[in-house]
Amino acid sequence: MLTATQRIRVEWAHCDPAGIIFNPHYYIWMDSGTHALLQVAGFDLAGQTHSDNRFRGCPLVASNMAFKRPLYFGDVTLCTSQVERFGNTSFVVAHEFTEGDRAEPVASGSEVRVWGYSDADDPTKLVARAMPDEVRALLSVEKTVDVTV
Repeated sequence: MLTATQRIRVEWAHCDPAGIIFNPHYYIWMDSGTHALLQVAGFDLAGQTHSDNRFRGCPLVASNMAFKRPLYFGDVTLCTSQVERFGNTSFVVAHEFTEGDRAEPVASGSEVRVWGYSDADDPTKLVARAMPDEVRALLSVEKTVDVTV
């Protein structure tokens, strides 16, 4: 599967007063990893939401995290993101966070997302549709891309 990696430095703003990471930041980084994955696959999520007035992107419907040990102010973590599996209208993105040269994860999580459209009869409602085959194919390529800025 296509894999997106990004290095993230733990800044003071990510931490509690003791300099220990405030765990909700992992959820922000997972969201960033998913969007980076779609981007490196060649799918312009922002452009598609602007060009198709019914497409609502890839809304998050579930997420989870497991924390192994904390990160601290100044640490650098590597976030690795890839699609774990495709469902009928959903897909699961797995994220793993490692620190420095250590192979064991400091945290790992996943997101369940749907391919979302506004309902034709009621545009305030969201409906899930099958991800286009061409997007599945793009996300299934065996390749790793570092998206660190």
